Parts: sequence; structure tokens; C-alpha cells
Amino acid sequence: MGFSVVGEQRLAVAVPFYGPAPENSDFSRARAAVLAIYGEQDERVNTSRERAEAALKAAGLTYQVRTYAGAGHAFFNDTGPRYHAEAAQQAWQEMLNWLNQHLA
Repeated sequence: MGFSVVGEQRLAVAVPFYGPAPENSDFSRARAAVLAIYGEQDERVNTSRERAEAALKAAGLTYQVRTYAGAGHAFFNDTGPRYHAEAAQQAWQEMLNWLNQHLA
């Protein structure tokens, strides 16, 4: 899931995995609690990280940005060559914790 869904007003929670934030992101109408997942070595997507965080903060959303050391783009995809088992397991657990916390 990328950042484009964060603005969807029907969502209570969003967990974008290494998705670039759109230019001029405006989440002011959103209500989702956002856990943003990044891989430390994902240079292309990480260029939009500050923009994403600024937009989340400006919208007053509950959010956390998490970057996994040693992981690159698609680190969660266990069928691909960039799979990073340790980071994927940590991200999975953090996502479940986030969902449990904000959907309860």
C-alpha cells in the first residue's frame, strides 16, 4: 500500500510499505493512524520520506515512521531477491501491533 491511500477518509488505519509520498501531499481530510514502513537502503522512496512526514504532521494525524536497517525496497516480498527476513518479521509484528492499537 502506498501513501496515496492515506487520504482516504474511510480508513481508520493505514500502513504504507515503502511507498513514495505524492508531490504536494495533503492529508488534511484524512483520519487514519499511519505507520509508514521504509527500508534504509531504498534510496528512491526515501527521497520522499521527509515530505511524507511533514504532510502527516501538518494534517495532525497520529503517525509513526519506521525505517529498517539493512533493508531495501521490496524487503517484505518473500518471493523476490530483495527479501530481508529479519526486517520483514519486525515490520509484520509492528504492523500487527499498530493495527491492534488503533482498531481496538
